[in-house]
Amino acid sequence: MPYQISEPVDIPRLQQILNALEVEIDEREQVAAALARQNAELYGELQRRLAESESFNRVLVSLLQKTVLEQVLNIVCTEAQGLIGATGSAVLLLTDQAWLEVKHRLGKPLAAVEPVPVDGSLAGQVVRQGEPVLLNDPALFAQAQVYQWPSDLTALLAVPLRVNGGVIGVLDVVNKAGGFTEQDVPVMSVFANQAAMAIEHARLQQQAEQLAVLAERQRLARELHDSVTQSLYSVTLYANAAALALAAGKGDVTAGYLQELQETAQEGMRDMRLLIFQLHPPVLEVEGLVAALQARLAAVEGRAGLPTEFRVAGERRLPIAIEAELFWIAQEALNNVRKHAAAQHVTVHLHFTAATIALEVLDDGVGFDPGAVPAERRGGLRTIAERTAHMGGKLTYESMPGAGTRVKVEVAL
Repeated sequence: MPYQISEPVDIPRLQQILNALEVEIDEREQVAAALARQNAELYGELQRRLAESESFNRVLVSLLQKTVLEQVLNIVCTEAQGLIGATGSAVLLLTDQAWLEVKHRLGKPLAAVEPVPVDGSLAGQVVRQGEPVLLNDPALFAQAQVYQWPSDLTALLAVPLRVNGGVIGVLDVVNKAGGFTEQDVPVMSVFANQAAMAIEHARLQQQAEQLAVLAERQRLARELHDSVTQSLYSVTLYANAAALALAAGKGDVTAGYLQELQETAQEGMRDMRLLIFQLHPPVLEVEGLVAALQARLAAVEGRAGLPTEFRVAGERRLPIAIEAELFWIAQEALNNVRKHAAAQHVTVHLHFTAATIALEVLDDGVGFDPGAVPAERRGGLRTIAERTAHMGGKLTYESMPGAGTRVKVEVAL
């Protein structure tokens, strides 16, 4: 049935209602648009914070992985640029209280490598005051004495690298499109704090490795003096004694001295082979851990007449740093067997899995009571423990008087 209007329509009133509805719709559309913009801003902020968090995590991972200093510095510069959209970066570290050295540089423009004085430079100001500096006006660069950057610099943010309450250097990021903002300063400051910890950790590790190399050289020098040098001195004495006996017509005595000379010379040769392997295992880098241990057992234990057994399960190559540490650990354990165990047989076992590597050295020698060995006589085990800890591995050893010794090192890959 058709709809019928029984009363006259109030056109002005209807128009008023329609206008009010139109205004309300416009207002709601404006509110919706504002909410959309706000949501977009919040989403952008969230994405930025996530990117910041990921960069911070990557720096922390580099710290936990104990990477070398050059690797840490490259990660720091790369992440710093990506974090706020800069095109270049550099890390300057204090060499003393008067100079900063450009330790790493990345991107464009590329920082100069000349040392930067602490006094009278922008980087030095950051070190002295411990506060970031932001410059977006190229006209200010000459006045600010930015020595380490070329003339095509357009924007600079320099933040201090802080560790344990002190400043160890400066992190520079440069040439962000549109210039750096005040919001970039706290972001880079937090990042720089994380980076400084990673850098300091890597530097301390580098120093520890240098000290370990020095200690190893000193140990080898002592062993050279105590073994090979003494053997050569004994060879000289036996040779002189044999010459005197021969001149006196004492053939039997001469033969005895020559026999002693031969045995002493052979012992010196064995000691020299051992020292050569300790200085540089020739096959380790080229052929890997398994081949290096086979060569060691053949060249040292084999020629010394000590029967050995070498068992390998799941062989594969590992990072050279891990292979080198495991080789030195095996060598230290084998040296202990040779010097102290009076063993008739020694077994070396390598067990590779997808996630771990285990090294075991087992001998049937005299053994010892671990609790009764004084600290000054635990040098070999202490060295093994230090190298194992350096890899984040686990060391176990078992021994009893008359029952031999078992040393095992396990490392997660």
